Amino acid sequence: MPESLRDRRRRQTREEILDAAMAVVTEQGTAALNLSEVARRIGLRQPSLYQYFDSRMAVYDALFERGMRQHLAIVRAAVSDNPPGLAAVRAIASGTVRFSVQNPALTQLVFLPAVPGFEPSATAYAPSLEVLELTRAAFAAAIERGELHPAAATEQGLALFTALAAGVAAQQLGNDQHSDGADGRYLALVEPAFEMFRGYYAPDAPRT
Repeated sequence: MPESLRDRRRRQTREEILDAAMAVVTEQGTAALNLSEVARRIGLRQPSLYQYFDSRMAVYDALFERGMRQHLAIVRAAVSDNPPGLAAVRAIASGTVRFSVQNPALTQLVFLPAVPGFEPSATAYAPSLEVLELTRAAFAAAIERGELHPAAATEQGLALFTALAAGVAAQQLGNDQHSDGADGRYLALVEPAFEMFRGYYAPDAPRT
């Protein structure tokens, strides 16, 4: 059914609240979300904000879902815009690192336990399951094409892949935070890190 004017306005207000919340956590820290400040920025009284989100954790949940959907879009593009296999795996790594560096507050929320007591809802977490599915499929294609050893697709292999991407992003955010996010000195390590991973899981590497 077509969206009613009331529903459209409600959705738009929710997005305005999330935009303001994103600005607050970007400026003040991911765990420092202040709903009074969020309400002030969009011209609402704080009690009115609870008509759209019933708690601070509900705002975090919506931000988590927003971040996960953005990351999912990047992974989908990496898969669709590159040949199957190793090229897609490489693009997933590069895209994930750049997303992390360009969105530090979201990165802390979606990839790190930055907010004590926060657990995403099943709805908010669902995009990350699709990210995992797409990543596993890219690994499977690389293995089928003889580009990676089958051990790369084990839980240990996927964990190492994630750790390498997260490590590069963390170094960039922690040590070159004033970079514009496009040419930071640690971003140059994405390709060497990926080559280390590819070498470790080379098709002819001895694995047990």
